[in-house]
Amino acid sequence: MPFSQEEMNVMAAEALAVEWVAAVCMTLLIYDNIITFGQEVSTMWLSRWSIPKVLFLLNRYLVVGMLSFNAIASSQTHLPNDLFCIFYLRWLVCTITVTNSVVEGILVARVWALYRENRIAVAIALTFYFSGICVLVGLTVADYIATGPVEAVDDFQQLPGCYARTVPSLIAGYWISPLIIESIFFMMVVWRAAGWWRTDVPVPPTLVLLARDSSVYFLIVFVLLFANLFVFLYGPPFLSSMLVTPSNTAGCIAGSRMLLNMRNLAYGHTDEATTDIEMSGLRFKTRISSGFRSRRTETTSSGMTTTFGASTIAESTTVVGD
Repeated sequence: MPFSQEEMNVMAAEALAVEWVAAVCMTLLIYDNIITFGQEVSTMWLSRWSIPKVLFLLNRYLVVGMLSFNAIASSQTHLPNDLFCIFYLRWLVCTITVTNSVVEGILVARVWALYRENRIAVAIALTFYFSGICVLVGLTVADYIATGPVEAVDDFQQLPGCYARTVPSLIAGYWISPLIIESIFFMMVVWRAAGWWRTDVPVPPTLVLLARDSSVYFLIVFVLLFANLFVFLYGPPFLSSMLVTPSNTAGCIAGSRMLLNMRNLAYGHTDEATTDIEMSGLRFKTRISSGFRSRRTETTSSGMTTTFGASTIAESTTVVGD
């Protein structure tokens, strides 16, 4: 059914808004890659292979490549044909699935670093992670098979990008699932941090960094995911994809930053770093060693010395940093 002139004017404004948002996101992504490239070379390229390193490279190059392709494709007018336009609309959900899988993998690595001695907590985190991936893959398969053919809008060829006349309701799952899973990961990090802050022992720098980065990431991504869901449920179809690129871009940038920050902390301590803290007549020494078990020594005013066992969070520096 052809659109009226007023409807076409509204859709044209919405299409240009989506395009400008995508352009801003790609500019931020490229800028962040440029200013952090030196850190990547010095802390990632020559390090030994590990799960965090693989996740970083996937996030840095596979995810960035997919987002760049989306931005370039959505900026084109007179797309080759309806078949390409339909492929692009299907491809968007693949991008969401891959991006969430990689970034949430980085979050799981951080939770594992904090709870590596607690098998139950690690099992819970891994269960939610793989369950989330299964949900996203299931939604993607359903989007390709169960929702029927995609009907693209072809009433005007001068506007950039591709747009579907209708959007299936199952797309909301792409934002509901990450909201639930990443909220659980965030609460696990906060619970661990709160446990340390309730004690009289100085909070290790690693835990401070993990708590800070997790809080910033969760705040940004939670707002974007919730806004995505709201726009999808209550906004016009043309705007349903407007916040997809910001959500993916924010997750990509935050994922790289979280791992780079951990690497910088690990490299900053080199082989061994010692911090002395004076507190109420007690002298606490927190030792963070690379490749060795961490130990804490408490010396009382009477000269007695007590050495405590390894600190789980100190060992976590090696897990995420190497």
